[in-house]
Amino acid sequence: MYEDLSAYERALARFGDKCALIAGLEITDKITPEQAYQEIKELYKELKKLRKVEKREWETGDLSDA
Repeated sequence: MYEDLSAYERALARFGDKCALIAGLEITDKITPEQAYQEIKELYKELKKLRKVEKREWETGDLSDA
C-alpha cells in the first residue's frame, strides 16, 4: 500500500498518525494543551522541510526517492 508513496507522502501519513496520538494524549489529560500544541508544531516544521526538499526535486526533475 505504501510502496508507491514518496518520502513526503509517507511522512504526511505518519504526521497524521502522530497528531491523532497527541490529540488523544491531550484529551485524556496525559499532556497539557500547550504541550500538544508544541509537539504538533514541531512535527509540522519537520514536515514542511521534507515538502520543500520534495518540491525542489520535483522542479529539477530529480524524482529519485532519497
